Amino acid sequence: MALTLGILWKRLLKKCVSLADRRMKVSRLAEETGISAGAVWTIIHEKLDMTKVNARWVPRMPSPFQKDTRRQCCQENLELLTEHPEHFFQRLVTEDETWVYHRDSESKMESMQWKHKTSPTPKKFRVEKLAGEVMATFFWDEKGLLLLEFMPQKTTVTGQTYANTITALREAIKKKR
Repeated sequence: MALTLGILWKRLLKKCVSLADRRMKVSRLAEETGISAGAVWTIIHEKLDMTKVNARWVPRMPSPFQKDTRRQCCQENLELLTEHPEHFFQRLVTEDETWVYHRDSESKMESMQWKHKTSPTPKKFRVEKLAGEVMATFFWDEKGLLLLEFMPQKTTVTGQTYANTITALREAIKKKR
């Protein structure tokens, strides 16, 4: 049996190492190698110590230009940190933006109901509509929030709106510093 399992293990190892499609299912591996699905699963998980995981979602792939710009910014920040380490973090301002969604939904406490032990658990489906959505842009430094702006609904970010935000940021920095 050990010899047979060893041969099967080597056959599956050869197939797994040469896998061009890492999404292949156990059943397909079993079909292609002639090994039972249970044995394939055991070999993959216990002998090869492999697991199947989901890919991490990222918003977008940066272009070479974006990567180069990011590298240059990091290099400039590193130089500033090296030259003036005592003032670097006091002057650093960070920005982020996110969508804020408004929902008109009943709370978990409001949706609670009594049920008998033998009755099925009630199901609640998300059917409420969004009351609205707003883009929030916020800037902060080491001491806290500097500026929080909400973009009016159904407007887009243009050069002018961004310039207005930067002007407002400059004023906020003058006030807080």
